[in-house]
Amino acid sequence: MKLESSSLLTRKLRREMVSVLEITDLLALMMVFATALSAYATWRTEQVTNQILLISQRPYIGLESINLVGNTNPKVVEDLRNFGTVQAEQTRVSIVLRVNGDALYGDSEHQQHEAALVFSPGVPHRFYRHITLDTYRRAVQGKLNLGIETQVRYRGPQGDEHCYLTVYNYDHADGVFCPQRGSLSCDHQTDRVPAP
Repeated sequence: MKLESSSLLTRKLRREMVSVLEITDLLALMMVFATALSAYATWRTEQVTNQILLISQRPYIGLESINLVGNTNPKVVEDLRNFGTVQAEQTRVSIVLRVNGDALYGDSEHQQHEAALVFSPGVPHRFYRHITLDTYRRAVQGKLNLGIETQVRYRGPQGDEHCYLTVYNYDHADGVFCPQRGSLSCDHQTDRVPAP
């Protein structure tokens, strides 16, 4: 009898130990699972943080103003700015004036940039295109449609490519250039602005 109760006690102890070991194993597996989830969450947080940093620490080139100026030496003056927090590198700018839809190419302009430029944040970058006195007078009187198309390709400090396209037409009644269309996609850029 003593042998039987000792054997019964041993079996009961084994069952309890197996049960405890199963619970311990289950807890260990749950801890491994929780650690894996924590590692994934940390990795994902790092990815999102990097994306936020890249978005906030990049150049944003845009148009500050466009003006039609001068009775004796008429020209269209464009003020492009980098509204971002870091410099824009390898910046290539193309500005084309259009009269009644036809492009006026300013081959004689001093500002035909073949080389890439650097746009520092907040600094005005003025570009101009001269027009004839007759074109100026007719634009001011509303006898022709004067438009300006600006395309910019540039890179951020980490080599990320960005683009800016805008088209404005002159409104003679208000004496201002009004936006017609624009894009930030590099897919819409033409060959006039080669990739940096």
